[in-house]
Amino acid sequence: MTVQYEPAKLIEQISQNNYSYTHSFTKKMTEADANVEKLQNKAESFKKSVKRLKRYSAGGISRDLLESQVEDLVKSYNDMKNSSTKVTDQDVQKQIKKLDQLFASNEKNLKKIGVEKVNGKYTFDTKTFQDAKDKTINALFVGHDSLIGQADKIMRKVDETASDAQYSTNEYIINQTKKYEATDLALAANMTLAGQTISTLQAIPSGSFSDHEVQALIKLSLQSFAQSVYHTDSATETEKLDRLNQLCLDQKDKLAKLGLTFDSGEKNMLFHSNIDMTSSDFQETYHELFSKNATFGNTVSTYCKEIFNDIIQPDQIGVSIIDVQA
Repeated sequence: MTVQYEPAKLIEQISQNNYSYTHSFTKKMTEADANVEKLQNKAESFKKSVKRLKRYSAGGISRDLLESQVEDLVKSYNDMKNSSTKVTDQDVQKQIKKLDQLFASNEKNLKKIGVEKVNGKYTFDTKTFQDAKDKTINALFVGHDSLIGQADKIMRKVDETASDAQYSTNEYIINQTKKYEATDLALAANMTLAGQTISTLQAIPSGSFSDHEVQALIKLSLQSFAQSVYHTDSATETEKLDRLNQLCLDQKDKLAKLGLTFDSGEKNMLFHSNIDMTSSDFQETYHELFSKNATFGNTVSTYCKEIFNDIIQPDQIGVSIIDVQA
């Protein structure tokens, strides 16, 4: 679940964590099973041996060539069986077990041609094979129901199940830390303060400017606005900050009616608290700049949010920002 923060609380959290934020997220990765791939490689060799013997017909090839093919069958079967021990997929193991049972059910005839299981592996004795009868050889290698015919069918299923098991999607918990510069964080904090200040100014009802408590709140808010919204000496240079500064300069004359002025070099915005808030000039300008629907105030708020997001990059650190300006 995404962690939610108010902007100021997130900045505080980052500051207290040595100007960094660490978050955890789950990443799904599709990975190949090395054990299955090794089995597939060995199974391919065994399958080729089976295919060669499946083409066998009585008298079709010499005994020497047949002997070589049987020896290759035994070796490739042992290799495949050995590589299957580390495969955990149950469907693959089911097919390997069928092969085991197939060889076990033909143990008598296999022994007659020199193929015998010793200490869990099949061995091949060439002398026994040379003395084997054609009838025994045919029983093992000729026909769909023979050892080789059935092994061929099982190997198709081995191929199918191994392909299904070759890739799997795994989930990993990944910790990621994003570092921030202190100057960037300071600007983000100022943008947050400026945005909150505008929300306060927009919430003050018209007709209440003669109230002393309201006047004190407005003065405090305008002072905060001057200090937080305008930055010409920021180490963080962004196009949006330049636009925000220019937006303030474009309203220079109107801001002056609210006691907000700029120094001679236009480096800083200043607030003069001795401004008369009861004058129609102040109240009309205040309404024009900071009412709920005022273009200036809303545009400044938008820039503040965008600059904050550009610096903090909430999406990249897995947090959701609670909009306290709303």
